[in-house]
Amino acid sequence: MKGSEDPLKDGEVVDDYTSAMTDHPLADTDPLISPAPILKNPNPNPDPPLNLISSEGVLPYLNITVSNPKKEVESYVSYLICSKTNIPEFGGGQFSVRRRFKEVVTLSERLAEAYRGFIIPPRPDKSVVEAQLMHKQDFVEQRRNALEKYLQRLSHHPVIRQSDEFRLFLQQNLPFLPTKNLLGDQDAAAGRWDFLRIMNHSVSKSNDSLYEQDGQFLQNKERLLTLEKQLTDSSKQAHVFVKAQQDIAETMGALGLSFIKLTKFENQHAFAHTPPAAAADMKNLATAAIKTSRLHRELSSRTAMHMDTLHDHMGLLQGVHTAFSDRSTALLTLQTLTSELNSLYSRAQKLETFGSHKPNALKLGEVKEAIRVTEDAKSCATNEYQRIKGNNRTEIERLDRQRKIDLKDMLKGFVLNQVAFAEKIGMEWAKAAEETSGYA
Repeated sequence: MKGSEDPLKDGEVVDDYTSAMTDHPLADTDPLISPAPILKNPNPNPDPPLNLISSEGVLPYLNITVSNPKKEVESYVSYLICSKTNIPEFGGGQFSVRRRFKEVVTLSERLAEAYRGFIIPPRPDKSVVEAQLMHKQDFVEQRRNALEKYLQRLSHHPVIRQSDEFRLFLQQNLPFLPTKNLLGDQDAAAGRWDFLRIMNHSVSKSNDSLYEQDGQFLQNKERLLTLEKQLTDSSKQAHVFVKAQQDIAETMGALGLSFIKLTKFENQHAFAHTPPAAAADMKNLATAAIKTSRLHRELSSRTAMHMDTLHDHMGLLQGVHTAFSDRSTALLTLQTLTSELNSLYSRAQKLETFGSHKPNALKLGEVKEAIRVTEDAKSCATNEYQRIKGNNRTEIERLDRQRKIDLKDMLKGFVLNQVAFAEKIGMEWAKAAEETSGYA
């Protein structure tokens, strides 16, 4: 039977299996225990738009990192955002800027205003409760990581990545202000929307209301609602699977610790009654259990990394809901204007039929002017609704393509890791079985 190096130092007391696994002399020298390179997503920027391919045949890229959190004088944290790109609109290869979380919120709001109907990745939450409960340093690091993921997702969007809002956010070393601060108070616009809200009261009384008639859109909407449920269920099952792998790692670690303690006890107190070969075999089993525990822990972390793809697409479905809400709002606006226009035409017809007096003639002129204004508003609302419809359609197609690529890469990485680690774990137990074959 083969022996192995003594996993215990003289006089060392092991309090828990975690320290035993960390301090094991073979932990950093054995290639089966040393962490293997993580199998990364081979396509980190999925589905690049074909019309962005340059004449040299090089795909455009926009790489963003968020680092170096810094507490400013006004008691807020700013983050260094570094970008590297070959997109001509940015006018430079590398640039950096410091932003606070409030400016990220402003970016999200300005993108939502300018790109209605697009599926825009949701920004990180403010997490006020977590900020109070978590350690300050941990919370800042968690937010830094969330901001980096958010900006990277925006950089992968074929339209958002070329937007003026995104470019100014990444390049302009000035405060990133909300649109209302840049344009001033929009009293006229506010009055117009107040007018539309007032007119909305007439919608419920109208018999000629508009309804969504795009059958393909309704099918996609139902399909994406079903997909959301499936992703939620899959995410729960993935959590259970990762937890099971972590439990196996804990169990193997506890087993290894038990063998280590037993070996130490035999060496110190029962040497005369225990054959040297048996003590060596116990050390071999302890080594195998500790190695497999570390392998299972590494495997569970990589499994969790791959399963993050499910959470990413669950987050994107929030953007889907927002895009569909933009469409519903545009349809409601069109519906409101149509209802009001019908009411104005009916009123004008009554004035023309029964009103021959001067006051009625004046009222008729006012009604006709209102009809003209409302017709213009309806034309704008119709164009806006059609634009949002087109955005919804192209975005659903893009999201379907991206999801297919991402899930395929996720499954590929997941399977490769499971197979690779299963082989390593099998080799460890095969070695232990060979070393203890004398007991068979």
